[in-house]
Amino acid sequence: MRIRRAEPRDLPQMLQIESLCFPEETAFPPGVFAYLIRYAVAIVACEPEDQILGFIIGYTSGSAGAVYTLDVHTGYRRRGIGIKLLLAMEKRLARMGANAVRLEAALEKPGARRLYRKAGYREREIIRNYYGQGCHAVRMWKALPSVEFGTQN
Repeated sequence: MRIRRAEPRDLPQMLQIESLCFPEETAFPPGVFAYLIRYAVAIVACEPEDQILGFIIGYTSGSAGAVYTLDVHTGYRRRGIGIKLLLAMEKRLARMGANAVRLEAALEKPGARRLYRKAGYREREIIRNYYGQGCHAVRMWKALPSVEFGTQN
């Protein structure tokens, strides 16, 4: 498995994975994905032949980073792909100046929340109707270790 920056040519596969992970009413539309691939931090996990297994998209704002979305193809879950993508994102956000990262997870997805807790994220607050009426989320945070500039990962 290879972890690399997402490219515009990855958009169709990313959209397909997003449709498997989120219902249409909460999934990002194609135009948003195209924008995020170009201007945010977008990382994919793929097989050598460029079959995308999962992806993560995030950004920094000041000294904080955020994860927009982390999606792993339903046929490739529980293989460590999500945690590898999350750690790759944290490294990139730390190099961009983030000292903490936040993300939101649906309350009705305990598997995702377990993954984030395993990665060191802690639940801070409930956000009502985050994913639509009656679909709540929990906001989670993780402090990042400081990164030495000049190192490459």
